[in-house]
Amino acid sequence: MSIACSELTAPLPSGAIEWTPPARFALWWQMTESCSGRQGDLRAIRWYVVPNVSSIDVDGEKVQGVTFGTDRIVLAEPYRLDGSLVRHEMLHALLRVGGHPRDAFLAACDGIVVCDSVCEADAGGRQTPPPGALEITPHDLVTRVEIVPQQPSASRNDGAVAVIVSITNPRSTPAWVRLTPQAPGDSFSHTFGIAFDYDDTGGVFADTGGVFASSYSFTEEPRFPLGPNETRRWVWDGNLFAGAYGLRGWFNSDTTQRVVVNVTP
Repeated sequence: MSIACSELTAPLPSGAIEWTPPARFALWWQMTESCSGRQGDLRAIRWYVVPNVSSIDVDGEKVQGVTFGTDRIVLAEPYRLDGSLVRHEMLHALLRVGGHPRDAFLAACDGIVVCDSVCEADAGGRQTPPPGALEITPHDLVTRVEIVPQQPSASRNDGAVAVIVSITNPRSTPAWVRLTPQAPGDSFSHTFGIAFDYDDTGGVFADTGGVFASSYSFTEEPRFPLGPNETRRWVWDGNLFAGAYGLRGWFNSDTTQRVVVNVTP
């Protein structure tokens, strides 16, 4: 995945058509304002998509999204509802500067917005612990789960919610987190993830029970790098109907305590 920022007066990519985004973009804008500490007017943004392509050609580079100046954002059609990519472009619009400042893309809004490949290199890259640095387990981390908004409603922004799972290295030194494979002998390991279940305390779905939705990321690497006191985040974007839900977040073999999320009508 690649994203870009371009000049204010640059022409739009070939085939771009104006597009009205769904209600959930309001929540994504608020999340980007919150992590960046910047305020802006979402209504001032003009949105475009390029249909039937998986990437956009910008100055010879293939990208999935690009921001022109502060008020025009263009997305390749398959990525128009990709929350982390959309928020990346929103962050460009809010910052009103070129490039990918490290303090915004790899610190304050890390994980809230995607920052890989070109973005990560432009921001100076992530710190990699020395090979012999301290090795810790997922249970040694501070793992948290947060739902945004804190009081979700099925009638606000079409029921859009975001679940943020974060991990923090509690040590002032870099460390490697030793990961447990998803199955014995498997080359893949789960990293961040969430699981929803229907709450069993008399809510709308009390008679259903069991996990009804889960999502996770994974890696082929046996260890996960963290800098001193570094926090890394991962976001699940979705929509919920009115009702009561149980929610857990996890990182590899460590899970958060189950919390109940009440979504009002």
